[in-house]
Amino acid sequence: MKKLINQRVSLIAILLAGSLLLAGSLSSLALAIPVSASTTSTTGSTSNSSATSTSNSDTVSASRMPIVKTAADNEINRRLTQLGKLNGLITNTTKLTSADKGTLETEVNTEVTGLTQLESQINADTSGTQLHTDVESIFTEYRVYALITPKVWLISTADQQQQVEAKLTTLATKLSSRLSADQTAGKDVTTLLADLSDMNTKINAAQTISSNIEVTVLPLQPSDYDSDHTILSGYKTQLQTAHTDNTAAYTDAKNIVSGLEAL
Repeated sequence: MKKLINQRVSLIAILLAGSLLLAGSLSSLALAIPVSASTTSTTGSTSNSSATSTSNSDTVSASRMPIVKTAADNEINRRLTQLGKLNGLITNTTKLTSADKGTLETEVNTEVTGLTQLESQINADTSGTQLHTDVESIFTEYRVYALITPKVWLISTADQQQQVEAKLTTLATKLSSRLSADQTAGKDVTTLLADLSDMNTKINAAQTISSNIEVTVLPLQPSDYDSDHTILSGYKTQLQTAHTDNTAAYTDAKNIVSGLEAL
């Protein structure tokens, strides 16, 4: 059993390191988002691009329609490029559950289809009013940067941390069995049992965070973000807390293994 426990401890160390690498790579992807993409409107001071701005009017003048269409094409293509990166990440990662992977793939592909159709519609628009409405929808109906990108990051990280938590739970069960056997044999395992208690507390805390983020964030849609721009606020910090808890649980496990070896 000692060898098996040591193997599990080593595996968990790899998973914990992997969760940091995943968070880093996804954060880098998020940082690649153009600064202008975080804005939300094409009509006022929060415009994504001065070229797509239609001032405070609900229409586009005939003379500006070609300029606005070109700018809209650029905005859509930037979003399609970002969605392509997300699709590749979702497809290639082993950290997502199959259910979450399927949900995210469907969502990204739906965004791609919608934006592609919207681009065709914009290029075919002959009415300045319709063009204004269609261009506005790039930023209000397709929240590629504000919602979809951070959503993929959050779910991917939460799923990977749940893998770590499952491994830690299995290890804690095995350690509990070993400690019970040693206690029955008359050995003093008081300190190690305290470490095990702390380990379980940290695992449970991390599990609560990771599972809650998965359940809460996965169903979010652009309309949810439109209703509340702070809807994703705090989740990144929560995931960092969960990672810290998992790391602390791993440290407890190492201490227990070392203590068992010294008995």
